[in-house]
Parts: sequence; structure tokens; C-alpha cells
Amino acid sequence: MGGFLYMKPILKNLGIVLLLAGPIVTKSQATQKHPLTVSEAEKLSNQLDSSISNGNPEILNHLISFPVFVARMKSRSSLSNNFDTLIKIADAYGLFNIGDRTVELVKNGSYHLLRGYKKDDEMHLLFRAFGDGGLNYQDITLVKVKDSVKAADIYSYQLGEPYTSIFAALIADKEPQNQHMSLTARDKYEGLFEMALSHKNYNAAKSAFEKLDELSQNDKHLSLQYMQVCEHVDQKPYKKSIDHYASLFPEEPVSYLRMINIYGDSKEYDKFGMAVDQLDTILSIDPFLNYFRGNLEVSLGNVQSASDFYQLAFDYDPGILQNTQRLVACSVGKRDLVQADKVIRIYSHTPGYRKAFVESLYDQFPVLK
Repeated sequence: MGGFLYMKPILKNLGIVLLLAGPIVTKSQATQKHPLTVSEAEKLSNQLDSSISNGNPEILNHLISFPVFVARMKSRSSLSNNFDTLIKIADAYGLFNIGDRTVELVKNGSYHLLRGYKKDDEMHLLFRAFGDGGLNYQDITLVKVKDSVKAADIYSYQLGEPYTSIFAALIADKEPQNQHMSLTARDKYEGLFEMALSHKNYNAAKSAFEKLDELSQNDKHLSLQYMQVCEHVDQKPYKKSIDHYASLFPEEPVSYLRMINIYGDSKEYDKFGMAVDQLDTILSIDPFLNYFRGNLEVSLGNVQSASDFYQLAFDYDPGILQNTQRLVACSVGKRDLVQADKVIRIYSHTPGYRKAFVESLYDQFPVLK
């Protein structure tokens, strides 16, 4: 898909304000000669879309400006002043391989800009990543570093936190402990929790977390880690941890992303539909989510309703293979071969279309040949 098509939401949401206000000036850019402009943000969004969609992770891998990133962490760790050590920790954690993980996630899928927006005098690009690895959104905070547009931070919806918050917690865990300082019960069980988690001893981590006091258990970062632990233990505590997190932080998208996965598999369709709607509300509408509504209707045996939802997603972006395939299947199921043929023809004229995918549709539905 061409980048301009996906930049329209930026112009729709911000265009008048930005065109009147001129360049976007962030606090860190106030003294710079050439602040960030909308056209520069658009250029970067096109580059990211094209590179990730073509399986090249390098632009996203190197997008974060690490000095700016470290300055935003607001960490009290003594390690925050040791730049060489921070780079080694970041490299081991995979901070500089975000692009590789994203390319893996979007295999047979897409990586496209949902919208751009301005918050606290900073420009953000919100990308949707969808493919064999599932669904994720990346909210990239932009910053101008000399003549380059870089990322000051990236908020991964799947992880539930900005990378600055995750990294600050990571280096805090590596802070040398004072052997002469008496540990509180919270310190003790948090330490056991982190130790067990680092060794992937998920049952021990779950046990340690559940010995923490209620205030500690309701801590956002610990609650996120606890969800990850429960995912490896059993479905029942995993669902309970997701529901509890959603009750604590109803405006956070991570719990709804997880609900879409688990409640779809367990056929709890009411909760699945609620999760899709809640995520859509947080996103301020993503037409692609109609794909999941279509999946729900298929599960309920409502082919016409499913087709309607798939059509909405297709009208928004005909390049999403999974949605296109299901729309064709619904059209064939309704014996509307004219509609099925139309969908394939529109897809075949979509930039970046895959000939092999079209051939696979005709193989799957010989009646269309």
C-alpha cells in the first residue's frame, strides 16, 4: 500500500492544526534550528511501511535514538549513568532488534500506519502489525536528532508498556543490592518473583507473586509480568490475571489484545466481542478490527453478517490476505460468485498484491475458475 493513503488519518486528525501551527516542536527540539515537520513524519512512515512489509527490519531496528531514550527513562538506578553498560543490556534484551521481531510477526500480513497524532507537543505514529504472529500496535514517539527523524520511545501494545518503562525496570533489577540492608516482605517476594521469572520457573514465580500484598500485586509492571507468568502455567489463572488487569487498567490495550487471542480459542464469544470493541474504542476506531468481528460471526454460523464485516475491512484495506481470503470464502458460501470474482480482481490491482495468493484462491475455490 502506498504510504500516502495511510497518512490521510494524520491529515484528517491533525492537518488543519498542524498546517496552521507550522512545524511540530517538541520540548527537546525547542532550541533546534530545524524542528520535526509533518512531511518528515510522513516520509518516515512510508519508509517503515515499505521496509517491514518487504521483510527488511533495519530501519525499525535502528530507529531509537538511544541517548534520547535513556534521558526519558527517569531511572534512579546508578546504571543509568553508565552508557556502555546500558548499551550492552539493551543489546542483550533485544532493544535493537525490534524490527526483526516485527518482521517475524507480520509474516503473511501487513504493517501499516493507522494514524498520526500529537500529544504533549510530540508527534506519534501508530502502526498496526498483523500477520502469522498475531496482532500488535506500535506507538512510536518521534524526535528530531540533528537532521534525522528518530524514535524517542516505542510503546508496544502487546508488551503493555513503553520500552523506556520496561528498560528502567530491567536495569533496576540489575542494581547491586546492599547486603546489610534489611529486606521487607515485599522486597523478599519481589526478589523471588524476579529470580524465578528470569529462570523461567513460572510456577515458582506465580507462587512468589501471590505472596505479595495487594498493593504490590496491583502494581502495573508486576501485573503485566504476572500475566506473562500465568500464560505459561494454566489457562484458568491466565484468564483471571487478564480480567484482573483489565479491571485495574481499563484504558490499557494489552489485556484486550490477550482476550482476543484466548477467548477466541476458548469460544467465549461474548467476551471476545467485548474485547474487540474495547480495543477499537481505545484506538479511536481501526476498521481492520472488523476482520475479527467477521471471524466471530463465522463461529456463530452467521455467514451474511461475517461477509458484511469482512467487506468493511476489505474496503478499508484490500491488501490484508487473511481478510480477503475469508471474504472470498463467504461470497462462495453464499453462491455470490460475481462478488467473489470482484474481490479477487480488486485485490489483484492492489499495490504489492501476491500472484501466488490469487492462484491459491482459485485452487481453493475451483468454481471461480
